[in-house]
Amino acid sequence: MTVDADALRTLLAGFLAGRASQGTRDAYRRDLAHLAAALAVPEAVPDDEHIAGAFGIEDDPAVRDAARALAALPPDWWADWRDALEGSPATRRRRVAAVRAFCRWWSRALDTENPVRDLRPPGGGGVRRGRPGQEVVALAPAATRRLCEAARRPGPLGARDAALVEVLYGCGLRASEASSLDVSRCHLDDADDPYVVVTGKGAKVRAVAVPVAARDALVAYLRVARPRLRAAAGRGARGDADAVFLSARGRRLGRADIWRVVTRAASRAGLTDDGGRVFPHALRHSCGTHLIQAGVDIRYVQAHLGHASPVTTEVYTHVTAAHLKSDFDRAHPRARASAQG
Repeated sequence: MTVDADALRTLLAGFLAGRASQGTRDAYRRDLAHLAAALAVPEAVPDDEHIAGAFGIEDDPAVRDAARALAALPPDWWADWRDALEGSPATRRRRVAAVRAFCRWWSRALDTENPVRDLRPPGGGGVRRGRPGQEVVALAPAATRRLCEAARRPGPLGARDAALVEVLYGCGLRASEASSLDVSRCHLDDADDPYVVVTGKGAKVRAVAVPVAARDALVAYLRVARPRLRAAAGRGARGDADAVFLSARGRRLGRADIWRVVTRAASRAGLTDDGGRVFPHALRHSCGTHLIQAGVDIRYVQAHLGHASPVTTEVYTHVTAAHLKSDFDRAHPRARASAQG
């Protein structure tokens, strides 16, 4: 079964044209390039010009033929493609997720069978914890406290880092969401109902409750430290006047800057001594995991984190179940008896 390169390029362009931001389009384009390569049509990956002109593809017979060719590929082909992917488990899962999103989109748009509906992610899913050389995706509560404490240092940058880490964890924000957070969207005056308005994936806007520790750190930073950082801003930083988290030069922190803040705090907290790596998303995953462990309704956790589907949030229930199983095996008399026997 062959897929026409030009038609596939148009189909891919139609999918990418619906993504909200340039960064999202570029990320999908990189991941979908692996599918095009497996189909022996690497030239099918569209550029920005193709994406900008992708309209009315539903009426293009060649595009429909390309979709039918993809739909006709047997399940074994898709499984072999998945299993042949290279990279870390997280990278491979992301590439499979990109292909699933792409196929789901055109199967609905063209009323065609979705060939990857039952394609599972590679490897065992779930939350990894502290293997040497790998990202730590969820932290234990004690480790989270150590990280938050390590972020606190003297001076305005220390106050900023403390507020940033507390907000990443307490509000479960993505690094991009923390980077784009504006002062005008922080509603902290009511101590009984503090919240921030966040723009998440797909330009979706949500209100996120701010827990006490995060509110205290954020208010302290906004009142004293941020004005000092803003005072250092040059003429080029005028566009960042509403940004919450600022650099030493008064510029809005980017995602890479936020990663550096978190990784350095993790190093000071001793969380990377065994070779693990702690990134901002670890705080988001920790937030979801700890909320579920505390008995918070999964629907609230879904809204708090901005998940489009409760299926995404359910990973935290699996993590909690694994923790409970481990605790049970250590504590239950019958479990201890079995181990000793």
